[in-house]
Amino acid sequence: MKKFVTLLLTLFIATCVYAQSAEVITSILESEEVTYGQICYLSAVRQGLVAEDSSYDDAFGTLVQRGDVSADVSCSDVINLQNLSRIYTKIWDACDGGLMYRITKGSARYSFKLLKADGILTDKADPMDKVSGFEALNILSSCMMEYGSDEECMDMDIE
Repeated sequence: MKKFVTLLLTLFIATCVYAQSAEVITSILESEEVTYGQICYLSAVRQGLVAEDSSYDDAFGTLVQRGDVSADVSCSDVINLQNLSRIYTKIWDACDGGLMYRITKGSARYSFKLLKADGILTDKADPMDKVSGFEALNILSSCMMEYGSDEECMDMDIE
């Protein structure tokens, strides 16, 4: 049953995160703790900043240059839930977000709080928790459902 659910989730994520290599998705899915490189890859490919055949290092470097990730960490460092939240909310810039989220320009602390407030993360989630690949992909798919496409967020800004 677990393999069936894993396979189903892998197929869903693979279609939602564009046409990324199934190998990469499977690799992330099987990770006990995801790294900055893996999360940056998902984010950068989703935003069209790097090609799907790019490396984790390329995606990480791109997001560091954009200011979405601190230059104080490395591509192979394990990411915590708070920093994962920041990278994910930057994909859509979390549409309108909350007041503090907007004031701090999407800081990691308020990105985490935003995901909790929007029901993507549980009330018991700890910002310093390490994240498995399965959890990271679940959170990403929940963000996709909550925040929708990039065009929907742009439409919200215009109104």
